[in-house]
Amino acid sequence: MHDLKEIKKKELSKSDSFELLSKNLDYVLNQISKNVSYASLAKEFNVNVANLCFFLNQDEIREKKEVALQIASYKIIDEAKQYLESIDADDTNASVRKKCELSQFATYIAKVKNRKEFDLNYKEQINEQSQVMPKLEIILNNK
Repeated sequence: MHDLKEIKKKELSKSDSFELLSKNLDYVLNQISKNVSYASLAKEFNVNVANLCFFLNQDEIREKKEVALQIASYKIIDEAKQYLESIDADDTNASVRKKCELSQFATYIAKVKNRKEFDLNYKEQINEQSQVMPKLEIILNNK
């Protein structure tokens, strides 16, 4: 748990933010895996959202953040499934529509959090570059 004494009323500087977030990395990642938004975390730690994002995208932290987002996406997919399973034969059209929309919205949020698994149009940049480079070499060699 984070030390509330360290959090001041003024927004912390970037270096102070990084220090506080580093001390509480496990807590931050746990909250992300529970679908707590970056905005809520930034407010809780009294840091700028941009500083939180920059901190989480550091090379040594990025993989841990991705795992936390993956866990969160699985929870959201379960929630989407529950919306659909809660549809009864006696439900009104409005109720069925509402549950379907909630399920679609939850699925969208899961896709945003875990694009590799849930976004059918997602392509890793590494794969795209490896496919483009041979084509570029062929073009250059044919000149």
